[in-house]
Order: sequence, then C-alpha cells, then structure tokens
Amino acid sequence: MPTRRRFLQSGAALAATVNPRPVLGNQANKNSRLRILQIGVGGIGQLDRRELASHPMVEFTGFCDVDSNWLAGYSKPYPDAFKVTDYREAFAQHAEKFDAVVIDTPDFHHAPMLITALQNHKHVYGQKPLVQQLDELRLVRNALRKRPDCVTQMGNQRATNEGRLKAIEMLRKNQLGRPLHAHVWTGMMERGSHMPGPWSKLPEPQPIPSHYDWDLWHGPLTRKLPFSDEIAPSRWRGWWDTGTGMLGDWGCHLLDVLYYAYDLPSPESVQTHTPRPPGEAHSGHNRSTITYPGGDRFGRDKFVVHFCDDEIKPSFPALGLPDFQAGFNCTLIVCEEGSILLGDLGKIDVFRNGRRVNEPLPGSTPTNHWHDWVEACLGRKKAHRSPFEMALRITEPALLAVKATRFPGTDLRWDGLNHRFTNHGGANQQILQRDYREGFAPPEIS
Repeated sequence: MPTRRRFLQSGAALAATVNPRPVLGNQANKNSRLRILQIGVGGIGQLDRRELASHPMVEFTGFCDVDSNWLAGYSKPYPDAFKVTDYREAFAQHAEKFDAVVIDTPDFHHAPMLITALQNHKHVYGQKPLVQQLDELRLVRNALRKRPDCVTQMGNQRATNEGRLKAIEMLRKNQLGRPLHAHVWTGMMERGSHMPGPWSKLPEPQPIPSHYDWDLWHGPLTRKLPFSDEIAPSRWRGWWDTGTGMLGDWGCHLLDVLYYAYDLPSPESVQTHTPRPPGEAHSGHNRSTITYPGGDRFGRDKFVVHFCDDEIKPSFPALGLPDFQAGFNCTLIVCEEGSILLGDLGKIDVFRNGRRVNEPLPGSTPTNHWHDWVEACLGRKKAHRSPFEMALRITEPALLAVKATRFPGTDLRWDGLNHRFTNHGGANQQILQRDYREGFAPPEIS
C-alpha cells in the first residue's frame, strides 16, 4: 500500500489522470442526478451546499477539507459520501463518483483546483474572485477552450437578485441616457471576522491543531506561513499571498452590473492610490481608477470607473446629487440624464435633475443562482449567470485594482489580450503571476 508521503509526491501526476467519463450535458439523460464533490466545506461552503442540496436532482457524493473536524461534521448528513483532506486524492481515486465540483476554498487555491476539475471533464462552480493572480486569467481561459462542454459558474449569487436585474435592464436600455462614469465603493478594510487590519504584520505562530492539515492548507504557496487564527480559517482574505483584500473580495459583487449592462471589454489602464504599498497584508484606503475605451455607446471618449474600499464615496453634490447618506458596497452609475445608485442586495435609488425620483422600473425574472448552474449541467437550460467566460472578465478589473497597490499612483497600461502590462516591466515581474509549489501548479490541459 502506498504511504501518504509517496502519494503526496506523486499527487500532481495522479490528479492529472484525466477521467474518461464524459460530462453530463445536453446529451445526458435529463433524469440523471448531478453528483457533486465539494472542496472546502465551511464558511461560504455552507451556503453553497445548502442551496445546491435544495435542488431535487443534486447529490453530494464527496467532500474535501483540510480541517478534519469540519469535514466530519459538515458531511455527517451524507454518510455514503467519500471524504478526503487532499483534493488531488479525490480526482486520482474517486473521479468516477462525481460529475461536478464546487470550490469553496481560499482565493489562492482557486485556479489550480478549478483547472484540475476541467482537466478531468467536470462541471465547476467556483467562488469569487475566480482567481487570485492576473496570469491565472490566461490559464483559466486556455483551459476553457479545451473543455467547451463543461458548465461553469462563479459564485457571485447577487447577480440574480431582482433589483440588480432591474438596474441592468435600465442601464442596458439607456433609460437615463448613455453612461458617463461610475463610482464603486466597499466597506471598511479593518480587522474583523474575515480580515486582519490593513498593513498587518504576520502573526506569531500558534500551536497547530491536530485536526488541521496545515501543510495541505498551503497548497500552491511556496513559503510557509505561521499557523494563526489571524490567517485561518477566515482571515486569509486580507493577506497578500492568500487573498485579495476588500477590493478583490467585493469587486465581483459590485462591478458585475457594469459588465452585464455594457458588455465592457478589458480595461485599458489602472491606477491605484494608497497611503503606502501593501506588505504582508493588503493596504487600506485604496482609491483605484480603472479606464475603459468609450465611444458611441458611452457619453465620453473613455469610460472611467472609480473603485474604492474603506467606504470612500464621491462628493455627491459635485456630481449634481443631493448630499445624502449612502451605505457601503454600492455602485453609482452617472449617466447623461440622471444617475442610479445600486446597493449590493439590489436596492435602487434613481436621481434626475439633482433630486431622487420615483423612476419606473422594468420587469425582471429573478432565478435561483445555484439551481441555474445545476439545470445547465443537466442539459435542461443553456443560459445562466456568470459562466467562467464572463466571470474572468468581471474578476479582471478587481484584480488589477488590487495588484496596482504595489505601485501607488502609477498609471499601468493593461493589454488584456496578452495579459501583460505594456509600460511597466517591473509590474509584469512582480504582480502578474506567482510561483507554484511542486505538485500544486495548475495542470496543462492537452
């Protein structure tokens, strides 16, 4: 029998063994059940599992988590499901037991895991932001071209909210005229249940619990971090190596409306101002300017999105709006004939001539974000929100804003087709990609 050490040494090769079983899809028996492996069972994984399990044709057949306590506890309602702590083992030894994979892990794991799933012909649901590194946008796009039959979706569940669908339709039809510019802001980048404070230093190590496989938690990381509850299981979002800060954590929830409404291309440039560059932890009080080509569909030659964290809002009177109290996690689109303020949960405020008005709202048909993906996997439905092709586009500006904090105030010109900066070699060297630990790199798909 192979030892665990030998398995880990050969894990990459085993995970790369392509499952020959075809994916479910349009040619599948539409009475088939969708068998799911979930990687990462706690945190947002609880919401995803609950919503997916509410679909009558879903069956969870496998679970993976580096926390054996979580793994045992959350999988208890599924006694027949297999359980592993190493996701590579799931693909190497249990691939015939599942058709789809749900990835609810820290950001830095996303690309290797979801590309491994695609390599093995599995449908994939991946949490936002879809990837953590700019070059991973390219890697995932290449993988999608090789697996066109796999159904994919990013976990930005607010995208199917009724209010957000109404706002998208208003903007798409230019109900307030052509767009001029947009302002987007998140909540505070401060220490809490999911973030360390900005510019935090790495914590002192704490004893590693016996139920936690801290080595496997590192996955693709090439250096060891100290075990601490300031990092795991929840505060990884605020560290440069493992998360994407507030801008990355919320960007896909707040910027997506602009892509659905205006079908935006890749940004032309990004410039982020911050009091000082990030170190081990992400910075705070970040103010990013993301520039897109404008033209006929827009009211100006360039369409500029101002994207900030720490509840940094624009001056409403300077925009011709009343001086009112706005919350956090909002998207404000300024158009030729008025403005629309959209909350992350779909609250809509419309302004014309400097006053809030009762604007007629279009109809919309909200759907269940998770069930849409299941129905598409089963071949019952073609259209669904946030397939990876769109998810990559939504993730791109959020990552650009985050990574640009390493070069405060620098105008970085972005070539989205080739996934490179055209005017800054240092940025290409420092913020484009990462080195991967042996055995955990995203696989090549032939």
